[in-house]
Amino acid sequence: MILGALAVAFAGFIGGLTGFGASLVGTPLLLLIGFPLPQVVVINLIATMITRLAVLHRERHHIDWRRVAVLGAASLPGAAAGALTLHLLPPHALRILAGAVVVLSGLRLLLRPTREPHPATTAKQTIAGLLGGYLSTTTSLNGAPPAVLLASAKVPPRTFVGDLAGYFVVTNCLSLLLLLTAGQFHTADLGPQLPLFVLTALAGNILGGRLIGRVPRTVFDRAIVGLIVVSGVVTMISS
Repeated sequence: MILGALAVAFAGFIGGLTGFGASLVGTPLLLLIGFPLPQVVVINLIATMITRLAVLHRERHHIDWRRVAVLGAASLPGAAAGALTLHLLPPHALRILAGAVVVLSGLRLLLRPTREPHPATTAKQTIAGLLGGYLSTTTSLNGAPPAVLLASAKVPPRTFVGDLAGYFVVTNCLSLLLLLTAGQFHTADLGPQLPLFVLTALAGNILGGRLIGRVPRTVFDRAIVGLIVVSGVVTMISS
């Protein structure tokens, strides 16, 4: 329980700083500690959704609400596909494909940085939402696709964090409902651990959030791209 709480707190700190890295950090740490993937998915989805509510309120004046609506709406069919095919299709193979796409996108941003932003069109938002939704119910690593989109568009850091907060609140809520409906909502044996994990995630998130705007833009951009690449790798190797 203590190791899990520390892992979730650290993940919350990274999530508060970058806007999307909580599940990326929390998933491998919780798996390493010994939590099964189905429980890790539920822990990450709940903790991220709750912590992002506070961020959503804090950054409400910096959010592109239309973009959040498109990303959230597009995530629904992807999340449904993930929940329904979790045991019908080889999800590991699909995660490898999705992870490869994320890695290639991150490497594209890393190796060929552009000075001019690439507009986040509605079509791109829809694709990012679909892929993120699928990753949400299968691995909880649903932040990388929209993060790639926003990093490519070079949105300001506070808009980056705020838009992702809105996306996570919508997508994680839908994903939890879909997992519950599909009988994939695994909280057995967690007991008092889940509330503790949520509280430690909130504490870490608050600390990380205080650093937004204090980190130089170049460092912020490089950290985001690095997390995107690692997120894709973790998606591919998660099981």
